[in-house]
Amino acid sequence: MLLLCGCVFPLQHVSPDPEPVSALPASGAAFSPSDFAIPAPGMEDAPGSAEEPAEQEESRSDPVAIEDPKLAVFWYAMADAEVFSFREQFGPLLEASAFPFREFDAENDRYRQLDQIREAVSGGWNLLAVQLVDHRTPDEAKEILDLADGCPVLFFDRTPDSALFSDILPAERSDVGFICTSAAELASTQGKMMGDFLVSHFSSADLDQDGQIRYTFLAGDRNDPSALSLTQLALDAANAVLAGEGYRSLAFLDEEDPFGFQADPDGTWSSEAANALIRSDLEYYNYGNSNMIELIAANNDDMALGALTALQAARCNLGDGLSVTIPLFGIGASVAARTAVSLGQMTGTVDCNASGYAEAVLTSVRALADGQSASEAFSALAGSSEDFSYTEGLPPVLWVLPRPFSA
Repeated sequence: MLLLCGCVFPLQHVSPDPEPVSALPASGAAFSPSDFAIPAPGMEDAPGSAEEPAEQEESRSDPVAIEDPKLAVFWYAMADAEVFSFREQFGPLLEASAFPFREFDAENDRYRQLDQIREAVSGGWNLLAVQLVDHRTPDEAKEILDLADGCPVLFFDRTPDSALFSDILPAERSDVGFICTSAAELASTQGKMMGDFLVSHFSSADLDQDGQIRYTFLAGDRNDPSALSLTQLALDAANAVLAGEGYRSLAFLDEEDPFGFQADPDGTWSSEAANALIRSDLEYYNYGNSNMIELIAANNDDMALGALTALQAARCNLGDGLSVTIPLFGIGASVAARTAVSLGQMTGTVDCNASGYAEAVLTSVRALADGQSASEAFSALAGSSEDFSYTEGLPPVLWVLPRPFSA
């Protein structure tokens, strides 16, 4: 849901379609992407805890090397800030790799992506890296694996649903893997940033000097489990840091509200909604009433930037060294958010580690082309870099670990 702004990259790499090649033995997996269905690596309900699946009709215990590997990368929408960030990191690695490659832009259209995968496979592209469009529809990944016709597939940047995770077993789906960021890691990284900042700057952040920080949290959608998880896990992490240093927990603006957050009423995670919410808040929670908002966090950078616009209209967070700066945190590390952090207008954001994704996808693709399994590739990556987490023996999922971004 970290969908922000536009992209200026060309739609496809200029490499021509290769001659068709023989398809590998068929493979498949059931996959229900959901941003927050699986907790962070190492938590009690980690991937692989689902019940044993029924025996698959087709299995594939030994991966097969590809003599003439050709990589197709499928983006869900290039006109998106997250994709822009990913492609900034992918580009140099793709160009430097030994693979002929082609990029496809689904333009946020599920059926367009399915058509592109069908086109790529029939055109001889035999390694597929897929950023799903409709990541909440279980059938999409099944359809893609059917269309892949036995080609190795790496799904990236979408977290699988644990209920269907067990269908993707290393022994039976050796050439299929998932490269994801745990939502719990994103949220806890944001919350820890919030707590660490407040511990270091509590006196200046506590504007009314009552020993407690008055906050609001901007959630993308009141009815979306992903938004609710991001919100609650971040608050829990921030409060844990504060408690560890002897400070009181954060206090929501409206003491009578049992939820402890404000949500985009349209469920679109938008900057416009965040701007409207904060402008409305500031009509009552302000310096004149001696109850000014003391911290703002948001589920994504877009909402954080909307909040920033509202704060600046109230002559806060100007980055001029003179105005009061309300601590403000987002998620996504978009170009606009990184700029706002560097200017002192935002306090921090969470970097989803696009460079880690790029390294993981390209290294794993190379390993699959050499005949390794996804599990083998992921285990080697996690063993050589702190950017990744992988547990041997579980379904083949590599977790790309997010990073805090602050001035």
